[in-house]
Amino acid sequence: MKFLPLRLALPAVLLGAALSGGPVIAQPAVAATQPVLPVAPVAPAVQPLPASRWTAAQVRQAFELADSDSNGELTRAEAQRLPIMPRSFEDTDQNKDGVITRNEYEAAFTR
Repeated sequence: MKFLPLRLALPAVLLGAALSGGPVIAQPAVAATQPVLPVAPVAPAVQPLPASRWTAAQVRQAFELADSDSNGELTRAEAQRLPIMPRSFEDTDQNKDGVITRNEYEAAFTR
């Protein structure tokens, strides 16, 4: 039989006695167990279309959605919003001005 330390048992006895009008034997607390939930099957990741299968309309729409300020150029931050980047930012930026125009982006799909 296990006994609680006096500093824990005495308040429990006193509280129990006060509530019920008689002495109470302190019981050790039982840890609550969490129910085990079934694991849902994980769907396979959807692979994006390869760059060679994108249509001109899809390329144009992707560029326009990424161009948050609608100035016709993508900064490096905006280019990270593109769903597909067939070449690196540096390779796509043909004139090395630090931004990608729609023509440069479209040309990256044909190289």
